Amino acid sequence: MAVLKKLLWIIALMAGCMRAEAQQDPQFGLGFLNRVFTNPGDAGNTREGLFCATAANRLGLTSFDGAPVASVVSLHGPITLFGISGGVGITLYNDLAGALNAPGVGLTYAYRRPLHEGTLGVGLTLGVLTSWYTSADWRLPEGNADPALPSNETAGVNFDAAIGAHYHSETWFGGLSLKHLTAPRLGVDKVGSLPRTLYLNAGYRYAPAESNWAFTPMAEAASDFAQISWWLQATAWYKERYWAGLGYRWGQALQFMAGIELFEGVRVAYAYEYLTSQLDRFSGGCHELVLSYSFSLTIPPGSQRYKSVRYL
Repeated sequence: MAVLKKLLWIIALMAGCMRAEAQQDPQFGLGFLNRVFTNPGDAGNTREGLFCATAANRLGLTSFDGAPVASVVSLHGPITLFGISGGVGITLYNDLAGALNAPGVGLTYAYRRPLHEGTLGVGLTLGVLTSWYTSADWRLPEGNADPALPSNETAGVNFDAAIGAHYHSETWFGGLSLKHLTAPRLGVDKVGSLPRTLYLNAGYRYAPAESNWAFTPMAEAASDFAQISWWLQATAWYKERYWAGLGYRWGQALQFMAGIELFEGVRVAYAYEYLTSQLDRFSGGCHELVLSYSFSLTIPPGSQRYKSVRYL
C-alpha cells in the first residue's frame, strides 16, 4: 500500500505541473486490457499463465475527415528459459492520422521474479517503425495538395525501443515505462518525430469476501516531457466475466466502457469517449473496441505420439 500511495502521489504531482493535452503517441482508453503495448514489463502477466492475443482499434474524432485511427495486435505470455522466468511478446501496430500512416512492429522480453505478494517484471521492446505521408490523398478544402506535407511518399524506416517495469499482485498493481527511446523520425523527409513518452500507472483491486463482485480504481499518466495527459478510471467486475466502468481524461473526455467474456478465453470490450473540450461541438466522440483470446501453448501428453503407416 505504501508503494501504491507513492505512485498515486507522483501522478498527482505530474498533473499539477503540466498541462493536460493529447500526446502524439496514440492513447487507448482501454489500454489496461493490453498494457504490454505501453509497458514491456507487463509481458507474461496473463490470466492463469496463459498466452493472450489481443486486437484493439480506436477511432477518434469521428466527425472529422482523416480522423485518427489507431490499431494494435499483440501476443504475449510467460516463458521459462534455462530456469529463468520471463515473458515474451510481439506487437503489431498502426497509427493513421490524416496524411500520416505509421505502422510498426516490436519484440518484447521481460524478466519476471516474485516480489513480496506479487510479481515484478522488467522488460525491453525492440522494433521498427515505418512511416510515410500520403500527401496525394490529403487535400485542402479548395482541392489543392497541402504544401506543408512532403511530396515524396516513400516510406521511412526507423529503429524504435521501449523499457519498462510493472508490478502486479492480487490486490494492487503499478508500473513505469518509457517509449520511443530513439525518438524515431516520421516520413522519408524526417519532417517530424515521435517524442520519448513516459507512462505511469497504478491501481487497486478490491474484492469483498464471499462476493461475486470486484472493484478496480486506476490512475494513469503519459507525458512527452512537454505536456501531459492523465486520466482516472474505475471498473466493476461480476464473476470475473462481466464488467462496466467509467473514466475521465483530465480536460478532454468522459469515458463509458463495458466488457464481457463471451465464452472460455474470449473477451470483448467497448468504450465510448464523450469529449469535454471545445471539440465536442464538432466531433462525434471516440470509439474503441478490444477483442482478446487467452489460450495455452502446452501440448497435451497424449498428442505427442508419433504415428506412421509403417507401424500400423
